[in-house]
Amino acid sequence: MLCASAYTAGDYAKFGLFRGRCYKWGYFPETIRYPSIDDLINRKAKATILWCGRFLGWKHPDDVIEVARRLHDAGCCFKIEMIGTGEMEQQLKRQASEAGLLETNIRFLGAMSPEAVRLHMESAGICLFTSDRQEGWGAVLNEAMNSGCAVVASDAAGATPYLVNDGVNGSVYHSGNIQELYEKVRRLLENTTMQYSFGKAAYQTITELWNAEVAAKRFLQLSQTLLNGTDASGLFANGPCSPAKPLREDWYQR
Repeated sequence: MLCASAYTAGDYAKFGLFRGRCYKWGYFPETIRYPSIDDLINRKAKATILWCGRFLGWKHPDDVIEVARRLHDAGCCFKIEMIGTGEMEQQLKRQASEAGLLETNIRFLGAMSPEAVRLHMESAGICLFTSDRQEGWGAVLNEAMNSGCAVVASDAAGATPYLVNDGVNGSVYHSGNIQELYEKVRRLLENTTMQYSFGKAAYQTITELWNAEVAAKRFLQLSQTLLNGTDASGLFANGPCSPAKPLREDWYQR
């Protein structure tokens, strides 16, 4: 079983399926390699926070509005760009307006092309990924990390446990814990050195490990090893085609 979600191995294990025979996989959007990641990150607006996706309940864009309110109350200097459309759009705009944040601290940019989204990722210092377990993967996380963003990602989304090493190449918070999300965003706003470190490490994670080229080569190696009847559990230590194990149960919330 190739697991395009960190929760696949555990889900199948509950039915007694593919135990010890699951391998990490994922979605692999286009990987961009910039001439200089240092130049890219140095050009970023460190106080700009990006959120991108459909405005749906299980993606929790409303959590971003609440974080913005808390940041504003704390006197933080920031700007949030929200890209997308969806059924919650009017509700979100109303929330932002009632908090006195619409257009001053929060801008709704509507739908745009994937190329335009990447341009905004390249200019944003921080990117939020707030989906719950209904997000099987979440390729926007790959793209934000590839763009050198310091990501703050929900632990419940399928991509997060595979891509984000908390405190190394990004921040992870427990899905639904808005206070924890707020604290991790504020810490990044106030520590641009940490933003830089996370963004550079995130870029390296995608360009050096979690990309289509590496995945394809490893898939061929894994396939040949299994066809030869050889134990493949030690073939790769991490990344695509490394062993996928059930995660601890407290990550199975919301």
